[in-house]
Amino acid sequence: MKESSGMPKFKTLFPEAKILVVDDEPELLFSVSTALENAGFRHIVTLADSRKALETLEGDEFSCVLLDLWMPDLSGKTLLPLLVERFPNVSVVVVTADTNLETAVSCLRQGACDYLTKPIDKTRLLSTVEKAIQSKKLHDENLNLKRGLLGVALQHSKAFEEIVTDHPAMKSLFAYMEAVAGSVNPILITGESGTGKELVAASLHKLSGRSGEFVTINVAGLDDALFSDTLFGHTKGAFTSAHQERVGLVGKAEDGVLFLDEIGSLEMASQVKLLRLMQEREFHPLGSDKVCQTNTRFILATNLDLEKAVEDGVFREDLYYRLKTHSIQIPPLRERLSDLPHLLKHFIHKHAKLMNKRTTGYPPQLPELMNHYHFPGNVRELESIVVDAVARSNNNIIPLEPFMNAMDYKRPSPEEIKVSLDNTYAGPEAVPTLKEMEAAHIDNVLRLTNDNLTAAAKLLGMNYTSLYRRLKRAGAAKKKSA
Repeated sequence: MKESSGMPKFKTLFPEAKILVVDDEPELLFSVSTALENAGFRHIVTLADSRKALETLEGDEFSCVLLDLWMPDLSGKTLLPLLVERFPNVSVVVVTADTNLETAVSCLRQGACDYLTKPIDKTRLLSTVEKAIQSKKLHDENLNLKRGLLGVALQHSKAFEEIVTDHPAMKSLFAYMEAVAGSVNPILITGESGTGKELVAASLHKLSGRSGEFVTINVAGLDDALFSDTLFGHTKGAFTSAHQERVGLVGKAEDGVLFLDEIGSLEMASQVKLLRLMQEREFHPLGSDKVCQTNTRFILATNLDLEKAVEDGVFREDLYYRLKTHSIQIPPLRERLSDLPHLLKHFIHKHAKLMNKRTTGYPPQLPELMNHYHFPGNVRELESIVVDAVARSNNNIIPLEPFMNAMDYKRPSPEEIKVSLDNTYAGPEAVPTLKEMEAAHIDNVLRLTNDNLTAAAKLLGMNYTSLYRRLKRAGAAKKKSA
C-alpha cells in the first residue's frame, strides 16, 4: 500500500461502522485492515474466500464492502450485482488492478459507489471508505424521515424514556431525531429555558450508537481563554498555573457526543474556534503545535433567537448556517398542555420516592387550574413546584397552595374586572342591591377565569367550597323563580 506524507493523521467520524474487506491476497487484507484500524475503525472483517461474502453479509449489518474484482472461485465481477441487489443499503467499493476506465465505469453502472486501483493509496482508501459510509448514513436518514412522515412507529422508543410526553408534536420530533441521530453534522436544539434541551441531547446520544461519553458543558459566561482551555485542554507549562497536562472536553468526548448549552452566549473569538473545530475536525491544545483530529459529535443548544443575533452582529453568520444543518425546536409546555397530567404523575412519584413519602396523587381540580397558566419556566418550573408541594404534603395528595403561590393569582383591579351593570342598574331609580352587585362581581370573575372555580375563589378571597355552595344555591334559586 502506498503511503501519503505531509498529511495530518486521519481520524474517522464513524468508528462504529462495520467494514467487510474481500480479497484473495493476505498481504492486502492485512495492510488495508491495519490502515483502517489506525484511522479509528473498530469493526473490520476480512475474507480471503469470496464464496463466504454473501453469508457474512447476511449475518451482520455492514456499512461498506471493499470488493476485489479478480478472485478465484467467485469473482468480484460476479459478486457485485448480487451484493447490490440483495444488500441495497450497503455501499460497495470496488478494488482492482485494472486501470482501464471502462472497467471502472461498468462497475459504477452496476451499483458500486466508488472504486480504488492497486496499489492502493492510503489517503485515497480512507477518504473513499469515509465517503461510502457517509452515503449509507444519508440513505438511512432519508429512509427514517420517510418513516416519520408516514407515521411509522418509532424504532428506538427506549431512547426517549426520560422524556415524559404523549403529545403529537413531540412524537414528530422523536421521529426526526431517529432520522438524524447517525449524521456526523452538528445538531442545533432550540427552545425556551426549561423545555428539556439536555434530555433531548442525551436521547440523541443514545440513538447515535456511539460508544464514547456524553459530555456536557454550559458555555455561558466563558471568556475565550477559558473556552479554549476547557474544550481543547493544555500542555504542561502552557501558562503559569498549568502544572500538568490537561485533556479538554473534546478529547473526553472522543467517539461520543459533546453537548454545548447556551451557545448563543459565546464570544466572537470563541465562535471562530468552534466553527473551525466543527469544519476541520481538528484543534490545538493550548501550548502545543500538534494538530489533534477528533471524531466527536457536536450537539448545541440555545434559548436565544440566533437569526436575530446574526442580524444584531453578535453571532457569526457562517457558524449559524453551519449549525442549521439539523435543527430541533422544542415546543414550550404551554403548547402541549395535554402532557401536564403525565408530568405531574412522573414528578410526584420521582420526588416522593426521593423524600421517602407516600404521596401519590393530586387534587382533581389541579390540571384545570394549570391549564390557565403559561409556565414561563416550562417543565423545569413545573418540577420545582411539585418538589415544594411534595415536601409540604402530609398525606397521599399534594396540596394546591404551592401551585397557587407559584402562579401568583392576584386580585384584579376594578378596571380589569370591568363590572357591567347593564342588567342590574337601569337608572337613578333602580339602584342595585348589595346582593345583586355581589352576584355581578362573581359572574365577572368567573368570566375572567373561564369558569375556573379554583382560580375564581382565589381572586375573590374565599375558599373553593364556599364559592361552589353559593353558585349551587344561586342556580337552585333561578330554577325556582323560573
